[in-house]
Amino acid sequence: MTAAALALPAFAETPRPPRAPVGMREVEVTNRTRQPIFQIRVSSSEAEQWGDDRLGDAILRPGNTFKVRLGRTRECVFDVQVIYEDLSHEERRGLDLCHIHAMTLDGSAAIRANELFAVARAIRLDNRGPRAIRQVFVSSASADQWGDDLAPPGAIPPGTVGGLVYRGGCVADLRLVYDNRAAEERRGIDLCAMPALIVRPGWTTEDTPPTPLPPGAIMLINRTARTVTALRLRPEEPAGAPSDDLLGAAVLPPGHRLVVAFDRASQCRFVARTAFGGDQEEMEQGGVDLCGDPEVTLVESRTTR
Repeated sequence: MTAAALALPAFAETPRPPRAPVGMREVEVTNRTRQPIFQIRVSSSEAEQWGDDRLGDAILRPGNTFKVRLGRTRECVFDVQVIYEDLSHEERRGLDLCHIHAMTLDGSAAIRANELFAVARAIRLDNRGPRAIRQVFVSSASADQWGDDLAPPGAIPPGTVGGLVYRGGCVADLRLVYDNRAAEERRGIDLCAMPALIVRPGWTTEDTPPTPLPPGAIMLINRTARTVTALRLRPEEPAGAPSDDLLGAAVLPPGHRLVVAFDRASQCRFVARTAFGGDQEEMEQGGVDLCGDPEVTLVESRTTR
């Protein structure tokens, strides 16, 4: 052997991915996360691109399994990428599908989508509670984490309205943290239909999230066990004439709500006179404060004829 030959550097050979005799390759993907998987892409670890979506028009919902058939090949090592409903993605690299035929995704390695490309939605929170809102978290209803604090600088003190921007889908979960570190959550809010919300004691247990009313409007809520067929309001002090029937041709069944136009003309406190169906029995209810909250909640009280 010559000296020149001895001087040549020794280069290690790049190992090739394991191969096997031609055979069917497939992998079962199980979704153990809280959100659906919209796309599954599988490609050879030697490929530079992911290739086509293997789910097609299907959706892999939480708890379900989907079998990806890759056809007959000598290749053993593949990469898998899934795209979740909130556009985050998760990848598994270097899977030896000659020996591994199933994989489970729990979302722990998911990478959040670049929020710059998500739809920006403006949200207004009307704080009618007794404490300042220090933190606001909004996330997709199917996400595993709350994400960043979106509260405006200086928080949202009681009696004020705060605005924030959330990037994501229409249906989302909301978490509020107050100045005493207490927290409240509301799930599955349609922020496209309700971009403005009223935060007040008990708002998380109401049938629908309370929303600010347009100017010159009030909300009628029937908490009695009877259908209301007519409702009039009159100023409490000084006593004034009752208004026209606010229901018009409508009725208000038990448990229902109705938004109606009403000009309170700088008055705050009113008496509600309610008529019910059947024998036209009537009821009066005082102490309705439309300055504190533009709502009239009807409950059983003194009845007149």
